[in-house]
Amino acid sequence: VVATATRTFGRFPRSGVRPLPTPVAPALRLRRLDVERPGAHAYLGMGWLAPKIDHADAPAVDLLVWILGQARSSRLVRAVRDRLGLVNSIASGYSKMEAAGALTVTAQLSAAHVPRAEGEILAEIERLREEGVSEAERRRAVTVAESRQAFATETAEGRAYAYGRAETTWRLEEELSYVERLRSVTAEQIQA
Repeated sequence: VVATATRTFGRFPRSGVRPLPTPVAPALRLRRLDVERPGAHAYLGMGWLAPKIDHADAPAVDLLVWILGQARSSRLVRAVRDRLGLVNSIASGYSKMEAAGALTVTAQLSAAHVPRAEGEILAEIERLREEGVSEAERRRAVTVAESRQAFATETAEGRAYAYGRAETTWRLEEELSYVERLRSVTAEQIQA
């Protein structure tokens, strides 16, 4: 396949097009947007600027996101959904991009619970920031990352997608070594 692609596409001259320069991020400021909707249910979304895809902290943020809200045993799920009953569902996410990243927390809940749920989410994040994460949480997060990587790349299609995305947004070498980088993240790095 590589030989055929090289023969076919290799005869075309390079375009010489260079990526646009990354714009300077505006000063960070709190922004709130409330959109009124009919009905008793609400959707809450919170977001923070996060490291870009090739930043040294990206593996630690990946593990942090899992510890916060990627599984039934995650902190936000246990605290805000199970213990307090403020949300129907809650999850965290991390979108790593070339110029920047975004860490998000999203929840579905009763409109009446939005202010308290928002406060409890921020309180749980503050607890993590102040107290850190346990070694057991760190190990579980790494195990999940290893499993996700294995399942995502167990088929030819999955490998092609992962490797193609890597060549488009960062480097294949980084993709191939990412799980090893996750394994080396410490609890202190996740807290930071």
